[in-house]
Amino acid sequence: MIKKFLPLLFIALYLNSYAQEENVESYYPLTKGISKTLTWYHGKYREIIGDTINLEGKTYTEIRQVFPPDNEIAIYVRRSNDTVYFFNEKSRKEKVFFGVSPNKGQRIGDGTIIKTNANLRTPAGKLTDLLVVKMEYSNELSDTRYYKRGLGLVAVKNNNKLICYYIPN
Repeated sequence: MIKKFLPLLFIALYLNSYAQEENVESYYPLTKGISKTLTWYHGKYREIIGDTINLEGKTYTEIRQVFPPDNEIAIYVRRSNDTVYFFNEKSRKEKVFFGVSPNKGQRIGDGTIIKTNANLRTPAGKLTDLLVVKMEYSNELSDTRYYKRGLGLVAVKNNNKLICYYIPN
Protein backbone atom coordinates (compact mmCIF):
# COMPACT_ATOMS: atom_id res chain seq x y z
CA MET A 1 0.00 0.00 0.00
CA ILE A 2 2.80 2.43 0.92
CA LYS A 3 4.56 1.70 -2.40
CA LYS A 4 1.49 3.01 -4.25
CA PHE A 5 1.76 6.38 -2.50
CA LEU A 6 5.54 6.82 -2.76
CA PRO A 7 5.40 8.46 -6.21
CA LEU A 8 2.69 10.86 -4.99
CA LEU A 9 4.69 11.65 -1.86
CA PHE A 10 7.80 12.35 -3.97
CA ILE A 11 5.83 14.68 -6.28
CA ALA A 12 4.27 16.50 -3.30
CA LEU A 13 7.69 17.00 -1.65
CA TYR A 14 9.19 18.23 -4.93
CA LEU A 15 6.35 20.71 -5.54
CA ASN A 16 6.60 21.96 -1.95
CA SER A 17 10.36 22.55 -2.21
CA TYR A 18 9.89 24.25 -5.60
CA ALA A 19 7.20 26.52 -4.14
CA GLN A 20 9.52 27.43 -1.26
CA GLU A 21 12.31 28.28 -3.71
CA GLU A 22 9.94 30.54 -5.66
CA ASN A 23 9.15 32.43 -2.43
CA VAL A 24 12.83 33.23 -1.84
CA GLU A 25 13.45 36.80 -2.96
CA SER A 26 15.04 37.02 -6.38
CA TYR A 27 18.15 38.97 -7.38
CA TYR A 28 15.97 40.27 -10.23
CA PRO A 29 12.50 40.79 -8.73
CA LEU A 30 9.62 41.59 -11.05
CA THR A 31 7.01 42.43 -8.42
CA LYS A 32 4.73 45.26 -9.47
CA GLY A 33 5.19 48.36 -7.36
CA ILE A 34 8.83 47.88 -6.35
CA SER A 35 10.43 51.30 -6.67
CA LYS A 36 13.97 52.38 -5.91
CA THR A 37 16.27 55.34 -6.45
CA LEU A 38 19.71 54.93 -7.98
CA THR A 39 22.44 57.36 -8.87
CA TRP A 40 23.79 57.40 -12.43
CA TYR A 41 27.10 59.23 -12.61
CA HIS A 42 26.20 62.66 -11.16
CA GLY A 43 22.42 62.37 -11.45
CA LYS A 44 19.68 60.19 -10.00
CA TYR A 45 16.88 58.14 -11.47
CA ARG A 46 13.97 56.11 -10.20
CA GLU A 47 13.32 52.54 -11.31
CA ILE A 48 9.74 51.35 -11.02
CA ILE A 49 8.39 47.86 -11.70
CA GLY A 50 5.10 48.34 -13.52
CA ASP A 51 2.37 46.38 -15.24
CA THR A 52 2.69 43.49 -17.62
CA ILE A 53 2.37 43.88 -21.37
CA ASN A 54 1.97 41.38 -24.20
CA LEU A 55 4.73 41.56 -26.85
CA GLU A 56 5.11 39.05 -29.67
CA GLY A 57 2.74 36.67 -27.87
CA LYS A 58 4.61 36.65 -24.53
CA THR A 59 3.92 38.50 -21.29
CA TYR A 60 6.63 40.93 -20.16
CA THR A 61 6.93 43.19 -17.12
CA GLU A 62 7.53 46.87 -17.81
CA ILE A 63 10.35 48.49 -15.85
CA ARG A 64 10.33 52.28 -16.07
CA GLN A 65 13.51 54.24 -15.49
CA VAL A 66 12.55 57.84 -14.76
CA PHE A 67 15.30 60.46 -15.17
CA PRO A 68 14.45 63.99 -13.95
CA PRO A 69 13.18 66.32 -15.13
CA ASP A 70 11.15 64.48 -17.80
CA ASN A 71 13.03 61.62 -19.45
CA GLU A 72 11.70 58.10 -19.14
CA ILE A 73 12.91 54.79 -20.53
CA ALA A 74 10.78 51.64 -20.50
CA ILE A 75 12.36 48.20 -20.72
CA TYR A 76 10.50 44.92 -20.89
CA VAL A 77 11.58 41.70 -19.21
CA ARG A 78 9.98 38.36 -18.49
CA ARG A 79 10.87 35.38 -16.36
CA SER A 80 10.59 31.85 -17.64
CA ASN A 81 11.71 29.03 -15.36
CA ASP A 82 15.14 30.13 -14.09
CA THR A 83 15.88 32.78 -16.73
CA VAL A 84 15.01 36.47 -17.20
CA TYR A 85 14.66 37.62 -20.80
CA PHE A 86 14.97 41.20 -22.12
CA PHE A 87 12.81 42.26 -25.08
CA ASN A 88 14.65 44.39 -27.65
CA GLU A 89 12.02 46.69 -29.14
CA LYS A 90 14.13 47.56 -32.18
CA SER A 91 14.79 43.97 -33.30
CA ARG A 92 11.49 42.70 -31.84
CA LYS A 93 13.39 39.77 -30.31
CA GLU A 94 14.23 38.72 -26.81
CA LYS A 95 17.64 38.01 -25.33
CA VAL A 96 18.72 36.08 -22.24
CA PHE A 97 19.49 38.70 -19.63
CA PHE A 98 19.68 37.13 -16.18
CA GLY A 99 19.53 33.80 -14.33
CA VAL A 100 17.21 33.51 -11.36
CA SER A 101 19.32 30.93 -9.49
CA PRO A 102 22.86 31.98 -10.38
CA ASN A 103 26.09 30.20 -9.47
CA LYS A 104 29.67 31.53 -9.49
CA GLY A 105 31.27 31.08 -12.92
CA GLN A 106 27.91 30.71 -14.66
CA ARG A 107 27.51 32.68 -17.89
CA ILE A 108 24.15 34.40 -18.37
CA GLY A 109 23.51 36.48 -21.48
CA ASP A 110 26.31 39.07 -21.63
CA GLY A 111 27.46 38.40 -18.08
CA THR A 112 29.44 35.99 -15.97
CA ILE A 113 28.83 35.61 -12.25
CA ILE A 114 32.10 36.38 -10.50
CA LYS A 115 31.04 36.41 -6.86
CA THR A 116 28.15 35.62 -4.57
CA ASN A 117 27.59 36.91 -1.04
CA ALA A 118 29.71 40.01 -1.75
CA ASN A 119 29.78 43.33 0.10
CA LEU A 120 30.18 46.82 -1.36
CA ARG A 121 30.60 50.19 0.31
CA THR A 122 28.87 53.10 -1.42
CA PRO A 123 28.40 56.75 -0.40
CA ALA A 124 24.89 55.75 0.77
CA GLY A 125 26.17 52.93 3.01
CA LYS A 126 27.30 49.32 2.96
CA LEU A 127 25.47 46.81 0.76
CA THR A 128 25.72 43.15 1.76
CA ASP A 129 24.88 39.70 0.39
CA LEU A 130 25.31 40.81 -3.23
CA LEU A 131 25.58 38.91 -6.47
CA VAL A 132 28.37 40.29 -8.69
CA VAL A 133 28.12 39.95 -12.47
CA LYS A 134 30.82 41.00 -14.95
CA MET A 135 29.07 42.21 -18.09
CA GLU A 136 30.85 42.13 -21.47
CA TYR A 137 28.99 43.76 -24.34
CA SER A 138 29.33 43.23 -28.09
CA ASN A 139 30.86 46.72 -28.51
CA GLU A 140 33.83 45.60 -26.32
CA LEU A 141 32.62 47.64 -23.35
CA SER A 142 32.23 46.03 -19.95
CA ASP A 143 31.08 46.82 -16.44
CA THR A 144 30.49 45.06 -13.14
CA ARG A 145 26.95 44.92 -11.78
CA TYR A 146 25.84 44.24 -8.22
CA TYR A 147 22.41 42.75 -7.40
CA LYS A 148 20.64 42.34 -4.07
CA ARG A 149 17.83 39.91 -3.39
CA GLY A 150 14.47 41.65 -3.37
CA LEU A 151 15.89 44.86 -4.94
CA GLY A 152 17.67 43.85 -8.12
CA LEU A 153 20.42 46.11 -9.45
CA VAL A 154 22.00 48.15 -6.64
CA ALA A 155 25.36 49.26 -8.09
CA VAL A 156 27.48 49.43 -11.24
CA LYS A 157 31.23 49.85 -11.55
CA ASN A 158 32.98 50.86 -14.76
CA ASN A 159 36.80 50.68 -14.82
CA ASN A 160 36.62 49.94 -11.06
CA LYS A 161 34.85 53.26 -10.42
CA LEU A 162 31.38 53.35 -8.90
CA ILE A 163 29.05 54.96 -11.49
CA CYS A 164 25.70 53.84 -10.06
CA TYR A 165 24.45 52.92 -6.60
CA TYR A 166 21.21 52.39 -4.70
CA ILE A 167 19.94 55.13 -2.37
CA PRO A 168 17.67 53.77 0.37
CA ASN A 169 14.42 55.71 0.89
